[in-house]
Amino acid sequence: MRRVLNVSIPILCVLILTKCAPMWEGRPPAQRPSEVMLAPPVEPSLIQERIDRITKALERKDLTVSERTTLYSLLEAYRQIKNPPPNMNERKYYRDSTRRLFYSLNALEELYLSRRPQLGGKASSVIGAFSEKVNEILDAYLSENYKTVIDLCINLKETFGPDALTPEIGLVFALSLAHQGMLKDAIAIGEQIANKLQTRPDLIVLRINLARWHLKVGDKEAALRNYEKAQDLLDERQREKARLTAYLRSLPSKIPAKESSWASSTVESQQNVSEGQAASVPSLDQFLAQIQVLVEDRKFERARELLKKRRHQTTSQKELQRLSEAIKEVDSKEDQFLQERISVLSAQSQVLKEAESLVENERYDEALSKLTLLNEDSVDNIELARLKNAAIQGIINQKRNKAARLFLAAKKSEDPEKKERYLRSCLEILKSLVERFPSSPLIYKVKDHIQKVTAELEKLG
Repeated sequence: MRRVLNVSIPILCVLILTKCAPMWEGRPPAQRPSEVMLAPPVEPSLIQERIDRITKALERKDLTVSERTTLYSLLEAYRQIKNPPPNMNERKYYRDSTRRLFYSLNALEELYLSRRPQLGGKASSVIGAFSEKVNEILDAYLSENYKTVIDLCINLKETFGPDALTPEIGLVFALSLAHQGMLKDAIAIGEQIANKLQTRPDLIVLRINLARWHLKVGDKEAALRNYEKAQDLLDERQREKARLTAYLRSLPSKIPAKESSWASSTVESQQNVSEGQAASVPSLDQFLAQIQVLVEDRKFERARELLKKRRHQTTSQKELQRLSEAIKEVDSKEDQFLQERISVLSAQSQVLKEAESLVENERYDEALSKLTLLNEDSVDNIELARLKNAAIQGIINQKRNKAARLFLAAKKSEDPEKKERYLRSCLEILKSLVERFPSSPLIYKVKDHIQKVTAELEKLG
């Protein structure tokens, strides 16, 4: 009993005190001091650097809608952090900044996850995913599936960024473009790749060194095998060189007037014009203006060669600096041009896929309309030519079938007026095909049908 009382008494006291609590008036809460306006938590110059960088990035033409939206979100967040509205207290400033950064980070997260490749058990990292895609590209190239190589290279660039097109993959990309008849793009990418590969050891160097290393460890058989493979590679290069030499010798030796003018102001200006007399070298400003012309004509490799040659011939520090800056500008313009071309190729690839689907569904007119929207630079694209031919043949066959039905209806009809109407409608369809697709290989059949329909109309008088 005593134990129960000992427990009950403290509880009773608490209840009494709780009931009586309103009898005491609590102290009024202390007044908060007015909150002080604070400067941004990060050095304003650092924030401005981010603002400038994003502003410059937004000038790019190859940004997707998601990328552009995310960049605008970040830009607005940085601006608000750097320049808070007047009369904003500390708490509101940090609350608004945190909320704004949260939404920006969320947009970045969504963009990253949407671009990140889906990784399975075998590809547990970005490097693994990249390696897997590279192997797909090489397998497609070895299978001579050049269209797939082009699509995979474009996808690789879009997934991992422009640096994903390494010199080795760029080489396969350029060769596949050439096989598909897309020579302008093959040249644009191939020139840059050749410039990068030129500074790297090639397979022949590796084979020769392997032969030496095998000899040093006493494996003569392996050394001989690598020597023979190196010799095969050298022989193949000699054969390619002989073919190119024979082709160049078959060309006219006369230099066109436009190229002659350029050559006289650059290369030939540094040779003897006459015995004992040298040609005048253009001033630096004139030289850089000529370089600019080459860059505008997309002749980046030629421009780079001339800049490096002039740089080796001058000792002026001021001129050396300007030439080095010009080389960087050429590299930058070339990178920009290649990114634009790859973006165009990506858009063209999408159009070709859509057109192929339309052709498979026998919607030939829609497919042809879509294909005609492609740039004129794509006229040599083998895939484009194939789909265009398929669409045109599909249209011709559909119209021929329609004309054939009208012709049969005319043959069966006993009414001279209906017979003539059917035949004239048939003739109109066939003539429209000749006018629309005069170079199609099926047109000779259409013309044969026209002769038959015309003969039937003549019988009617």
